[in-house]
Amino acid sequence: MSLLGAIAFTAAFMSMASSAIAIDDGPRAYWKARDGAHVVSTQYLFLDMQATDSQIFDPAHFIFPNANAEANLFLASYAYHFTLFDRRPSSIAFNVLGGSADVNVSTTIVQSQFLPAGVVRGASFSQSASGWGDPTVQIDVNLFGTPPLISTVDLLNYEPTYTVDVAVMLAAPIGNYDGDRLINMGLNRFFGRFALPMKYHFGVFAAGYNTTIELTPSVWVFGENDDFLGQKLENEPIWQLEGHVTHDFTRTFYGSLDFLYRRGFQSEFNGVGVGDELVIGNIGLTLNFNVTDNMSIRAGYSSNVFGDDGLDNSVTRIQFVYGWHRLMENLKKLTGQKH
Repeated sequence: MSLLGAIAFTAAFMSMASSAIAIDDGPRAYWKARDGAHVVSTQYLFLDMQATDSQIFDPAHFIFPNANAEANLFLASYAYHFTLFDRRPSSIAFNVLGGSADVNVSTTIVQSQFLPAGVVRGASFSQSASGWGDPTVQIDVNLFGTPPLISTVDLLNYEPTYTVDVAVMLAAPIGNYDGDRLINMGLNRFFGRFALPMKYHFGVFAAGYNTTIELTPSVWVFGENDDFLGQKLENEPIWQLEGHVTHDFTRTFYGSLDFLYRRGFQSEFNGVGVGDELVIGNIGLTLNFNVTDNMSIRAGYSSNVFGDDGLDNSVTRIQFVYGWHRLMENLKKLTGQKH
């Protein structure tokens, strides 16, 4: 019974909810837990964007033309795992984002459309914003490779090789927003993402032995913002490819080599194209430690290695994940009484 509980819990609670802004999901984000499992996550993100001599305009990433920006963000997530139509292991995740951001802009080469009222070209100005971002909801459904994980036996017999999911995310434009400001926490428009998470497992699917290759191609689409500095802002989609190579070093510790490529997001003001499109590729590292069968701590760092020569960015992440399942908690109580 003790071995049964340890194996089942280790397999069940490695997954996490997805990020609420267009950065990345992180390694092992789409691992499936047992039907009825709950996962909560809190994470801190520090974004440092140095866009000197760059004309990229991307409020979803706090990237502004010829500007330096820093953002301190906190993301809280809740995910519930269930079986769709009694056949498809699935999850639904809710994400809430908050924090603050600061930007310093040199307006020497910035186009006038990017400037708030009262700011003229040739000067520098700073702006900050704080509050809530736009909350999101995401549904993920397995298409291939994962059987229903309803009973403990299902979980113990689970030996994945290739798996393919489909994930759909939607954000509601209810975050803090001021149309007279360049920088905001909310985007004042609906946006969403369609993704196809894929992964391949090597060897035995058990704690201490897991090795995976994970790829998630996706596209972000953005609605129209009709109140941006007195103008109408539209953006082309962002095409994104996220990849991870993960490996268990011990039963409680794994690492991941991370890759993230993004392209697109050409801006239009009142139907006229301005600025450059986003072209950026990041390489990073994530380390994850399971404190208990229910809780894990992970830390990650990534930075761009190719793309726009005038753009430098880095992302630092610290995250706490906690998961539980009512039946598995009862099993732990029984094994504790036995021993």
